[in-house]
Amino acid sequence: MPLPTIPEYSNSIKAPALVHPTILQGGHPLEKGVRLIMYSGGFCVVFPFQAPTKKYAVRCWHAEVANAKKRTQLIAEAIHNSGLPYFVGFEYFQDGIMTPQGIQPLVVMDWVDALPLKKYIAEHINEPNVLNQVANNFLQMVKDLHVNNFSHGDLQHGNVMVRSDKSLVLVDYDSMYVPALQGYEDEIKGLVGYQHPARWNNKQVSPKADYFSELVIFLSLKALAKDSSLWRDLQMEDTETLLFNADDIKSKGTSAIFQRLKRDQELQPLVDKLSEFLNKSSIDELEPLENATTSKVDSIASKWKNKPIVLPKKAEIEDSINIAKKWGSGNGYIAPKKQSNEELIKNISSKFKLPE
Repeated sequence: MPLPTIPEYSNSIKAPALVHPTILQGGHPLEKGVRLIMYSGGFCVVFPFQAPTKKYAVRCWHAEVANAKKRTQLIAEAIHNSGLPYFVGFEYFQDGIMTPQGIQPLVVMDWVDALPLKKYIAEHINEPNVLNQVANNFLQMVKDLHVNNFSHGDLQHGNVMVRSDKSLVLVDYDSMYVPALQGYEDEIKGLVGYQHPARWNNKQVSPKADYFSELVIFLSLKALAKDSSLWRDLQMEDTETLLFNADDIKSKGTSAIFQRLKRDQELQPLVDKLSEFLNKSSIDELEPLENATTSKVDSIASKWKNKPIVLPKKAEIEDSINIAKKWGSGNGYIAPKKQSNEELIKNISSKFKLPE
């Protein structure tokens, strides 16, 4: 049986009797004038929903995701156990909403009081310190995800939200990888301007799925903090990308934006790393952001950082002293005994003594 369309979900959610979760009872979807507010994606539609005591985001599937219920349960458990602050509370309801296609599941998520990344950038485009702080917070967030062996799977400007204190929160977890999902199919690939070309042929969800999009987002934030004119020149407000579009990705690092960014000494290593990524044939060959942002010099230095100074043992010192005593200070050469002037003259005279 086909899934309901977005218009069918829109009609159903406005009828209180058709919306079953108890936590939504007595509430209503939000409207702007006479228009129902909604946010649609490739697989789901999201309705802001005001319950009596709390605001939620109600997500409904209009395209099939295999094992959606099981995935959601495993992701929810992993997120809860991790204790990470980058996720919102959510709950899966099998008997969620009645539609013309029958009763359908839905997910109720806590509403996030934050701005999508791109909208936040637009509001702070002339504040480099703010953008740099968001970039640093983003780097810390992905490090924490990697420690837990998580990947979001669809990192892009609509799924990374920025709160007023510059902290970050992620939304839309259908594409996530958590260890319990190993072997599950990689169905939701993300947006073109954020994904490595090899992602489109990737078969299973992976902890490495975010490595390319992490670098795209971090580099974009760092570049915009340095040069706000990029926002205007690339007309970014009207695109579904940040700095790199589909043609830039296809160029493998040779398009104009790569050349422009390379002129900056600080950005060049990041641009070179992105170009290097684009010449890999699999996402398994990519590196996490914390590695990609570390220079070779820093890498070498880190190997010796905090290394203890190993002093020679007492026995080794004594051996060295004994050897020195044995061979003297001349590395094996024993200096002749110093002679007095009288002894020296006598010796010389004896060598040249005339025969009788």
